[in-house]
Amino acid sequence: MKSIVETIKYQDWAIKGQDWSISEWQIQFLFSDQQLQEVKKLSRVDNWYEDPIVADTYIDRLSTCFNSIKKFHTTFGSLPQIGDRLFDDDLGMIIQNRAIDGDVMTITFTLSI
Repeated sequence: MKSIVETIKYQDWAIKGQDWSISEWQIQFLFSDQQLQEVKKLSRVDNWYEDPIVADTYIDRLSTCFNSIKKFHTTFGSLPQIGDRLFDDDLGMIIQNRAIDGDVMTITFTLSI
């Protein structure tokens, strides 16, 4: 079980560069402090950061967010920017920060409410 306060990543969360010979970029997510406070409110256990019910709910949302990023990238050839909302207009999470690490080919999106 992953803690929701750590970087959340899955091998399947990857996108290819425009030049198909370039390796894949791994996408990973972090939750902002504001988002973690909302998670804490929903949890019914003391170790809220490891609550499997709440964590599964939010990790499912991250899968939807990844699909939004992938479709955006396929359509426009770029990645969503800071301030863009992923998931949907009303319940989606906003990209608060985006960090790119070329050495390990990862892009980390920090999401907030």
